Amino acid sequence: MNYRGLPIDELDWTTLLAQVIAQKCTPFIGAGAAFGCLPLGRDLAEALIGHDERETGKKCPLQNRGDLQKASQYLAVVHREGDWPKRKIAELISPVDNPVFAAQDEPHNALANLRLPVYLTTNYDHFMHNALSRIPGVRPRIEFSRWTEDLMETQTSTFDHGYEPSQSDPVVFHLHGHAGCPESLVVSEDDYLDFIVRTSKEWTTSPTGVGQRSILPPRIRAAIRSSTLLFVGYSLEDVNFRLILRSLVGSVAPSSRRTSIAIQYSDDKPEELQNYLAQYFNWSLNLAVYFGSPFDFAAKLNKEWSAYYERRRTSAGPILR
Repeated sequence: MNYRGLPIDELDWTTLLAQVIAQKCTPFIGAGAAFGCLPLGRDLAEALIGHDERETGKKCPLQNRGDLQKASQYLAVVHREGDWPKRKIAELISPVDNPVFAAQDEPHNALANLRLPVYLTTNYDHFMHNALSRIPGVRPRIEFSRWTEDLMETQTSTFDHGYEPSQSDPVVFHLHGHAGCPESLVVSEDDYLDFIVRTSKEWTTSPTGVGQRSILPPRIRAAIRSSTLLFVGYSLEDVNFRLILRSLVGSVAPSSRRTSIAIQYSDDKPEELQNYLAQYFNWSLNLAVYFGSPFDFAAKLNKEWSAYYERRRTSAGPILR
């Protein structure tokens, strides 16, 4: 079922798709969008710990072996190298095959078909980039947060040279890093704390001068501040999701916020809890909630987008896309 306090109804779909047409919608892709192709965080944590135990012969003392942040922190400490678990995660993710993009309920493909200029993700994988690459004439770019001094100094960015994302030249911006640059990954408890502190500080200073670099380029900050955010593949109870909302979306003045939509991928919770979560986020951050899987939403999005696009085409003439 769908909850918001009110359900996501036809008006919400019309508003969302109108924002797409106006290029004022920014998808925000979470782990649930890659469910079935990549392991969830708990399974990845178990795999990392199990691999380390086999390699070292030492038993991991963690009680909760399925907490990826804690597992990564443990491995960084015992190996005395913060990048050690990041390289292992990149090794596990990089060779994974793409989802079946041709499927009508594949989330990355449904989002790619919207032909938007900016896509945000907290995932480390390459799926969103590869889905966009399938569209003729589209040349997507991968970018990620330069959230440490070392990344800021050593990793150049296309944004340094005046790059402006567009429909034909979109960007997939990896907020928590990309597997192609393992040192960019935000994985351990220390990583998350450092990332939140540094990005929160940057929101208040907003470096925009000539030659100044930033963790979140101005174009990415603008997408967060001034567009409808479409969260796909997150759990509303996920602490990381709440941190993103509070540190990024929460920094936008209430008068400037647009209604955003979150797709809740874990739908096995009591109805009362779903209602409470929906009401809480709608009250605090103007966030509408669709309770269902990313795959259900992708199928519905494809259907609604095709119908909306056809209505606009026949009633108002060609739509410039």
